[in-house]
Amino acid sequence: MATAMQDRVRVQCYGCGALNPHGLQIKSFWAGDEVVCTWRPRPEHIGHPGVLYGGLIAAVVDCHCIWTAAAHAYRRAGRDMDGTLEYPFVTAALRVDYRKPVPIEHPVLLRAREVEFTGRKSIIDCRVISHGMQCADAQVIAVLVAAPAQSTDTHPHHVSQEVS
Repeated sequence: MATAMQDRVRVQCYGCGALNPHGLQIKSFWAGDEVVCTWRPRPEHIGHPGVLYGGLIAAVVDCHCIWTAAAHAYRRAGRDMDGTLEYPFVTAALRVDYRKPVPIEHPVLLRAREVEFTGRKSIIDCRVISHGMQCADAQVIAVLVAAPAQSTDTHPHHVSQEVS
């Protein structure tokens, strides 16, 4: 079985960090031209009875799409993702269109793909699927930034550099 991207480049992020035992622990993998993630909500992630909290859906989408942008950057460069994050991205915009409530008792499947890359900007489309139903569509605009040399946290969301 393939190793998740988050296990190749280990970070502290609440949403995607393998080093954060209290976080969401999402795991993203290549599946052809898409990056997929199957994530199981926990009972404390509840919104309305039986339904996953919508803000958490946005958080999972955000992290998964940032890893999708980084994965595409590695693929374009012909490199393997391993050790240090060489192509850090930050979120410039996040849009989630909720279509149906996401049942909390079922795993959530995210299917993301890069639809455009220009300069430093990657546009990622993501589908959120649960129990065979498409529950949300999302789009993330991710911007590639240089990793600060003094930082020990190489997580793509934590790059403290102004993005225009």
